[in-house]
Amino acid sequence: MASPGGRRSASPRVLLINPPQRFFPGSRGFELYFPLGLLSLAAAVRDICQVRILDCLADDSTRRREGSVVHGTPPERIAALVSDFQPDIIGVSVPFSAQSESAVAVSRLCRRTAPEAVILFGGPDPSVRYEYFLKDGCCDYCVVGEGEGALREFIGRFKDGRPLEGVAGVASFDGQAALHTPRTHAALDELPLPAYDLIDVEGYLGRGDLYAGRSRIGRASMSMVTSRGCPHRCVFCSIQLHMGREFRGHSPEYVIRHLRHLRDHYGITDIHFEDDNISLDRNRFERILDAMIAEGLGIRWDAPNGMRLDHLNDGLLAKMQRSGCVELTIAIESADAEVRDRIIGKDLSLESLPRIAETCRRLGIRLSAFYIIGLPGETIRTMQQTIDMALSLLHSADILPYLDVATPLYGTKLHADCMAKGLIRSSLNDEDLSCAAQAAGRPLIATEDFSIQDVQDLLAGYRARLRTAWMMYAVRHPVYGAGRILDKGGAVLRRLREHCRGRGRESAAPGRAAR
Repeated sequence: MASPGGRRSASPRVLLINPPQRFFPGSRGFELYFPLGLLSLAAAVRDICQVRILDCLADDSTRRREGSVVHGTPPERIAALVSDFQPDIIGVSVPFSAQSESAVAVSRLCRRTAPEAVILFGGPDPSVRYEYFLKDGCCDYCVVGEGEGALREFIGRFKDGRPLEGVAGVASFDGQAALHTPRTHAALDELPLPAYDLIDVEGYLGRGDLYAGRSRIGRASMSMVTSRGCPHRCVFCSIQLHMGREFRGHSPEYVIRHLRHLRDHYGITDIHFEDDNISLDRNRFERILDAMIAEGLGIRWDAPNGMRLDHLNDGLLAKMQRSGCVELTIAIESADAEVRDRIIGKDLSLESLPRIAETCRRLGIRLSAFYIIGLPGETIRTMQQTIDMALSLLHSADILPYLDVATPLYGTKLHADCMAKGLIRSSLNDEDLSCAAQAAGRPLIATEDFSIQDVQDLLAGYRARLRTAWMMYAVRHPVYGAGRILDKGGAVLRRLREHCRGRGRESAAPGRAAR
C-alpha cells in the first residue's frame, strides 16, 4: 500500500478511472453511458491539479474471460496509459456492486504500474462497503457519498504535504478499523458544469450502444442529474447511503444553463433526466418546465429512473409534454397494496393510475412502469398478481413493463433482512448480483413462502406471455413496433431482454459514478 503522508506536489496529477465491466450469461447486456460522476469530479478539481479521465467503457474492445465477456480497455492498455501519465492520485469509480471485482482488478493493476500513487475508490458501492475495500487493501482511501468537495480537500492536502487522513467524506483504515467522518453536503449550484471537454463527446454520440437499453428517445443523447437525495425508504434501494436522504436540487436557472450548454456546444437535444426524485419539489420542477417552454430549447426528454405516480396530475403532465417529455416511467412495484406499503415501504396508492395512463396516451407520452417480485413476505399469489397486472396494463393501457427480481444489494434494508433471516448466501459475488438484477436472471432469495425455483417458474411464464403481448403492442403501434421491437433483423428476444432490464438501485443514474 502506498504511504502518502508527507508527499507534496505543486500540481498533482490525478487520474479518474471508470473500469471495464464484466457480463455473465444471463446478466443484462452492455451499454455505454456518459461518466457523469467522473465529469463532475473533474470539473470540481481541475483548477488545483492536472486531471485526466480514463473511461474504459468508451473503448469498444471486448474479450472473453472464464465464460463471461469483458467490455472496455484491455489491461495492457490501461497499464500503458497509467505509466505514461504517472499519476499521483488515482480515483477508481465502483458504480455497481455487481462490477466491484472489475474495479479491484484495475486498482491492483494501477498499484503495480504506479506503486507510489495514492488510490481512492468512490461511487455507490464504496459508499456502502468502504470498510470491506479498505481491509482488502485494494485502495488506500474510499470517498463515501458524493465526492466533489471531499476530493477537492483531499487533493489540497496532498499539494500541501499534509496528512490525508481525517478528510470529512473520505474513509481511511488505521490497521484495525475503518475511520470515517460524514461530510456536509454542498449547495449543488456551487458546482461547475461537468467537464465534458475532457472526453470525446462526439465519440460517445457516434456509438450505437450509447444508452442502448436505457431509453428509446434516441441514441445521440445525454443523461443529466438535476437533484440528489431521496427521503423515501424502499427496502431494495441504497441511494440514501450514497446521496443522502435530504432532497437537494439545482436551481431552475442552473438546469437551463446546463441544457443550453449541451445544446449549443454539443448539439444535444435529447436528455435523460436521471434524478431519483425530479418532481419531489413540485415548485422547482414546474419552474424548470416553465423555463424550458419559455426558452424554446427544443429539448426532448424522458425520466428513465421513474417518477412517483402520486406526484402526477393532468395539468403537470400537459406541462411536461409541452416542455418536451416524450416518455415517462412510474414505479408501481406491486399489484398488492400490502406488499407496496408494508414490505417495500412505498406508501403508494394506485387510485390515479387509470387517469394518468389515459392522459399520457392522449398527450403522446409513452408510459412505462417498474415492477418487482421475490421480496421476503411475498407469496406466489402476490407475485402472480403483479405479473398479471403488468401484462394487463400493457394490453389495456399501453404501459410498458419493466419487471425485476428482488436483488439484495449491499447496504439495503432488503440485504440486511435477508442476512438476518438466512434467506441468502453470505458470500454473494459479482456474478450472483449481475445475473439476479433483471427479469431473466437467477433469483437469490428463498423464503418459507416460495423457493428460487418458484420465482424462476413465474418468470418463465411471464416471459412467454410477454412475447405475445409485445407482438400485440407492435400491431397497435406499428411504427414504434417496427422500429424498436423488431430491430436489427427481428431480434425480438434480444430486445425483450433489454426491455426487462434490472434497475440496480444503487444509484439510478448511468454515469453519476453509478448507474
